[in-house]
Amino acid sequence: MKLLAEHSIPKEDKSNILVLGGIAKEMKAKDPSVVNATIGMLYDEKGKLFTFQSVDEVLKNLTAEEKYAYSSTPGNKDYHEALKRWIFKEYYDEILSTMKCSVIATPGGTGAIANTFSNYLNPDDRVLLPNYMWGNYKQMAYECFANFTTYSLFEDNHFNLNSVQNKIKELKSLQKRVVLVINDPCHNPTGYTMSYEEWQKLIDIINEATEDGTPFVLLYDMAYIDYDSRGFEATRKNIRLFQKLNSSVLAILAFSGSKTMALYGLRIGAQVALAKEQSVIDEFTPANAFSARTKWSMATNLGMHLVSKVLLTKEYRNQFEIELKQASNMLTARANAFLEESKKVGLQTLPFMCGFFITIPCQEPDKVYQKLVERKIHIIPLGNVLRVTIAAISLDECKKLPKEIKTAIDSCLE
Repeated sequence: MKLLAEHSIPKEDKSNILVLGGIAKEMKAKDPSVVNATIGMLYDEKGKLFTFQSVDEVLKNLTAEEKYAYSSTPGNKDYHEALKRWIFKEYYDEILSTMKCSVIATPGGTGAIANTFSNYLNPDDRVLLPNYMWGNYKQMAYECFANFTTYSLFEDNHFNLNSVQNKIKELKSLQKRVVLVINDPCHNPTGYTMSYEEWQKLIDIINEATEDGTPFVLLYDMAYIDYDSRGFEATRKNIRLFQKLNSSVLAILAFSGSKTMALYGLRIGAQVALAKEQSVIDEFTPANAFSARTKWSMATNLGMHLVSKVLLTKEYRNQFEIELKQASNMLTARANAFLEESKKVGLQTLPFMCGFFITIPCQEPDKVYQKLVERKIHIIPLGNVLRVTIAAISLDECKKLPKEIKTAIDSCLE
């Protein structure tokens, strides 16, 4: 007897990240010498979860009403304003004078992506994803009866603009609309970060594809934007380019407070919509608020007040930015150590600039994973690659892992 609805019978969580992360966490609790490089959370050099003192200070001073009361489904006004000022920074006035904007609070960046798929993909539509990706994109597409196709992320170690352009043309001919996901900077899982010139060319490609008025959604998954080693100026300069998008293009920025402020379990994020036409925003707001209401009712009031008070209070914001730079510098040091050792031992990695993860091409990822577990090392096998979370391990561990991984890979090729 099957009680599930027909569309739910084939559902199966094929993402192994949380499962393997749970195993690694359990093993490390029993044996502190275990290296857990699985879950995308930032830890300090002592192996403790990294937290921001500025955020903790604000949390201590929130009132009961701010922490526990209901909010509205789209989120409170201060939260919306805080995100716009944080995301646009010095281009706040310029962007809001040329673009229409709306914000819907969501449970993390995941909620922002899922809500976007739900409202902009027709049944059987295919969303355009990178071939190296966070696997949950695919599951979120399936959840709203859609599918996916992929573009090649790299061409000669650079962003593959030709592949994106060709895939956009293909989707236009099949379904008359396009939803494109760009995960940048600090791409998960590779750590690749697009240059300003690559963003310029991507905007040109989107505009060329929409000259005929083709509906187009650019879903910008910016979860790791505040860990870009180039700093705020470079990332916000890229967002400024969105002003050049054609009128039939809706840009939805998936913000993750979970990542930006290390509030992983608190689940706070947002859809930040930008469009030239008010009519596009007038469609966006009620549809996405409706879906939010039916799926999670409202985002956490505590999370919204916490984020807004940190970002709108000059004293806390300044302190937070200093701490954020320290976190970014710590990641950069770990990445440099890992990559230097990789070169020494001949371990190939996919193009990396910054972020939480480094990815290694691998023919037998599951076998290599098992070999490494025997050596008390836990990483994530993903398709034909291995993902190492440098955010979760120490500088010394970053220096030691490349040799261990190379040895495991070589042993599986013998």
